[in-house]
This record gives sequence, structure tokens and C-alpha cells, in this order.
Amino acid sequence: MGLNFVSAGGGSPFIRFSVENNEWLMSTGGGELEPVDWSSPVVVDVENVQQGWLKLEGGRDWIEWPNNQPTEKPNDMYRQGFVLKFYSSKIFDDEPVREFSSSGAGVTEFLKKLYSEAEASGNFASGQVPAIKVLKATSVRIGKGPSKIPQFEIVKWVDRPSELGAAAGGEAVAAAPAAPSKASDDDFSDEI
Repeated sequence: MGLNFVSAGGGSPFIRFSVENNEWLMSTGGGELEPVDWSSPVVVDVENVQQGWLKLEGGRDWIEWPNNQPTEKPNDMYRQGFVLKFYSSKIFDDEPVREFSSSGAGVTEFLKKLYSEAEASGNFASGQVPAIKVLKATSVRIGKGPSKIPQFEIVKWVDRPSELGAAAGGEAVAAAPAAPSKASDDDFSDEI
């Protein structure tokens, strides 16, 4: 009798940013990675970003910081990282909620800028989340080497999709497009 192995993926559906190839990739049901087509906006739950320690070398490991307050670093294999949820039934039709986790310098700068702009808008208090247009990354030098910082534009704010769960201290509602935050030549009135 032969051996029988069941192919099973582990973890949540995810997206990644490949600095080397300057491209976004998403997981598939078959375990492969495929490029992400950012032709539509995507909702980003930046208000509920989770920080922690992330280890990639020798096997992926994630240690969440309670209330986003740093804990003692386990060892030098871990770096400060984050987990951020993206939502789009149009881009990620099979699994509309995708996790984006990283400890890379360029994507950390992306997160800092996104959080700063979102927080400054005052829309967190309204229970809405930003829908962003993902733009081409810019090349930079951070620390010892080259990196790329993904760029974005907040195109509108929408009610928090129920698939993202509740915000800290709030309730999730069905997604409904809100008015664009500024005039744009792009029409994003279709489904996110």
C-alpha cells in the first residue's frame, strides 16, 4: 500500500509584498502565489493593526504584543512586525479577507504613513475604514540596504465590512460605499 499525503495549507489567506520583484502576491487555494491586480480599491483595517515580534528565518513565528505594547524580544531572530487585514470581494473573490504581515523596513514605512493619514482624518471615531488605491512602490535606502516603500492613496472611507469584525470598542456593519474623500478621475463606485 502506498503513502497518502493530504495537501493542506496552513494559516489564513494572505498577501505579501516582494521587495526583490517589486510586486504584491497573494496565496491561492493550491498553495501557489499569484500577482495581485490592484485595479480596484481595497479596504485596509489599519485601526486594528496588530504589532508583535515576527521571525521568518528557520520557520515563521508570530508573537503578538498585547495592546500593541512591546514585550521582551525572544531572541535576535525576531524583528518588530505587524499583521494588517485587507478586504476586497472584487480583488480577493475566493477569500475576501487577507492578512498582510511583515517586518520589512519599506512596508513598515508604508504602514506608518497609512496609519498616520488615517488617524489624522478623524474617521476612526465614525466606525469607518479607509479604502485605498495601491500605487507603485518607490525605491529607497533604509539602514544598510535598498528597499521599496509601497505607495497608496486613500480614495474614500467606507463602513467597516462585517467580515473584518468589530473595531476596538465598536461594531461591524455591512460594507457600504461612502462619499469619496476628494474629487478623483477614478470611479470606484463599483464593489470593493
